[in-house]
Amino acid sequence: MSPRRLPLHDEHVGLGARMTESGGWTLPLEYTGAFQEYRAHRRGAVVWDASDLGSVLVAGPGAFALVQRTFTNDLRRTGPGRSQYTFLLSASDGGVVDDLIVWWVRDDLFLLTPGRPDAVLAALRSGQDTGTGADCAVSDVSHGRVLLAVQGEEARARMSGLDDEAARLGPSRVRETRIGGAPGYVATTRFGGQTGFELHLPAAAARTVHRRLVGEGVVPAGLAMRETHRVEAGVPRHGHELGPGITPLEAGCAAAVALDTEFTGRAALLAAHRRGGRRILRSVLMGSRRPPSPGDPVLLADEPVGTITSGNYSPRHHRGLGLGFVHPEVPLGTGVTVRTPHGDLDGEVTTVPVARGAAR
Repeated sequence: MSPRRLPLHDEHVGLGARMTESGGWTLPLEYTGAFQEYRAHRRGAVVWDASDLGSVLVAGPGAFALVQRTFTNDLRRTGPGRSQYTFLLSASDGGVVDDLIVWWVRDDLFLLTPGRPDAVLAALRSGQDTGTGADCAVSDVSHGRVLLAVQGEEARARMSGLDDEAARLGPSRVRETRIGGAPGYVATTRFGGQTGFELHLPAAAARTVHRRLVGEGVVPAGLAMRETHRVEAGVPRHGHELGPGITPLEAGCAAAVALDTEFTGRAALLAAHRRGGRRILRSVLMGSRRPPSPGDPVLLADEPVGTITSGNYSPRHHRGLGLGFVHPEVPLGTGVTVRTPHGDLDGEVTTVPVARGAAR
């Protein structure tokens, strides 16, 4: 099966993007180069296309009850006009089926941006079958929609030229908008400690908005830059630090889990929690520029104590950097060996994130 293309695929190719396949999609890997895009994110503003994420609308009087019962976070901590990071868990082992952001647009309308929309749709409809949220509609609106992320030190200033009201939004806020001349949604988000925006728009409007942003000096960025910054910031990613058999508590995401509420997978998660921590997510800062790779074992005194889940070169530290799960009894600051196919690397176990203030 051929990988899917983003609605703005031709736009990215026209900007010189080098494309790659990831998660069943053809996505921009880099435009001018990962380091240049990383620097633009740190000092200016970048835009990337996140339309490989799904778009699911939950609307109607029962929308709150259905979203509240399906996912791990507690909507009562927030309110209409706000967004919230949350998880869909497996009922069998409490592992992460998907992580997503819930955009609470208004009282009876929620926009979800899942990485695995089919699983999220199935969970929501299963909840409706049991009577929760029977009086609301669940719709997959991914087709023809575009999700653009505008991030970086100058993101707010760049957004002011598109939607001044949106540019003034506080943290984790959501509003309806007409950026690009068509109805859509905008939310404030954080990626690796940087405040930014996500724009959910029809494809035709998104093309116009993307061109305006690039014309105003916002730098297009690809997966390579995002991965570099993600590893530095310690942001977990599904398929690496999140996934089947990995609970959000092990991945350091307890803030997005409200154990005092009912949600899919709660019983399995509590059972895993009672058994005690088998592993904890840590950063491993290497002693050289060489990064580790996913699957590389982490050794202490030649005994395995963990596994690398993500690795990259860190421009901030001028060294290789990894994320990985290690035994919880391994103290911070411990020197370890990472065994790679090309030889052993020295490293140090550090807290997550190495770059302070990271958040999704």
